[in-house]
Amino acid sequence: MLLRRVGNWWRFRQAVNRASRAGLEPFRGDKDIVVLPCWQRPEFLWHCLDNLTRAEGSGSVHVLFRLDTGFSPDNLEVIRAYADRLTSFEVQLALPCPFRRTKPSANLLLGLLHAAAAAKQLVFLIEEDIMVARDYFTWHRAVHAALGPLFCSIPVKNPNRNLTLPEDPDGFYLSDGDCCSNGMCFDRHVLQSMVAPHVNMAYLRRPKKYIRRIFAASNIGLGYVEQAGLIRRIQEQSQYPIAWPCVPRAFHAGFFGARGRWHNFKRPDGVGDSLQERVQTLAETIYSVDAMRRAIDRHEFLETCMPCDLEPPKWQVLRQIEVPRPARIGRAE
Repeated sequence: MLLRRVGNWWRFRQAVNRASRAGLEPFRGDKDIVVLPCWQRPEFLWHCLDNLTRAEGSGSVHVLFRLDTGFSPDNLEVIRAYADRLTSFEVQLALPCPFRRTKPSANLLLGLLHAAAAAKQLVFLIEEDIMVARDYFTWHRAVHAALGPLFCSIPVKNPNRNLTLPEDPDGFYLSDGDCCSNGMCFDRHVLQSMVAPHVNMAYLRRPKKYIRRIFAASNIGLGYVEQAGLIRRIQEQSQYPIAWPCVPRAFHAGFFGARGRWHNFKRPDGVGDSLQERVQTLAETIYSVDAMRRAIDRHEFLETCMPCDLEPPKWQVLRQIEVPRPARIGRAE
C-alpha cells in the first residue's frame, strides 16, 4: 500500500511537471479543443453532449474527455452512445491526485494545459453540467477574432455582477475580476503563459497557502481557492479582459447528484436509478424555468442555474456595450 501511494505521488508529480512545461514545445494541432471533465454525473454528460453535438462548428473541434478518478462507468456508456456524432475525441483517465481538496482542480487544470499544448488556437472548457447553445462555438470564435487579446470569453449570464443588459444578440461587454468557469474559452497562449506557471505542486498541495502568498493583493476571498478561484485571480492580475454576451450562449444546469442522489435539487417521488431514468428526469427539469424553480432547494442558485434559450436570435455584427461597475456578488463559480 505504501509503495502504491509513493508510486502514485511520483507519477502525479511528473504529470504536473510535464503539463506546466508543455507550452515550451513548438507543437500546434489542426483543431481547437474542448476539455470536458466528468466524474459521477453521466446523466448531465448525456445532455451536455446532446447540446454540444448540435452546436454549429462542433465538427471542427476535438473533444478531450477527462475522467476523474472514481468516475461512474456510465460516463463511458454515454461517450460510446455519442461516438458517431463526435468527429474527433479521446478519453483520458486522470492520474490519482494525492491531495483531496484539489483533486477536481488538478484534473481540470491538467486537461486545460494538455489541450493548450495540442490546440490549433482555442481551448474550450465545457464541464458536464454546462448546456451550450447552437451558436456557442461561432460566438466564441467571433469575439476572439474581433477583439484580439482576451483573457477568455464566457458565454453564460455573469454570476458575479448584477447587471441590466439589453436583449441584444449582437451585444457583448468586457469586464475584469469576475471570471467563472462556465463554458469559458481561452486562446492557447493565455493558458500557456499565464495559467501554466501556477499549476504546480505547491498550489495543489496547499492551495490556500499558495494563493495567500502569490496573490496577496487579491480582492477575492480565501474561500475560493480551487481552480475557478485560481484562474479568477490570475485574470485579476492580468491586463487582458473577459468578454461576455448580452444574450447568453450557454447555461449552468445545476447540481444534480451522482447515481440518482440529489444534492441541491428536491428529489421527486418515483425517480429511478437507471441512467435512462435520470436522463429523462433531467430532460423534464433543466430546460424549464418553472421546473428548475420547483426543483432547487437552495434558492441562491436559482439565478446561476436558470436555463437560457439554446437557439438564440442570430447575431449579425458584434457590438460592444458599455456597462457600469456595480457591486460584485463575490462568487467564483
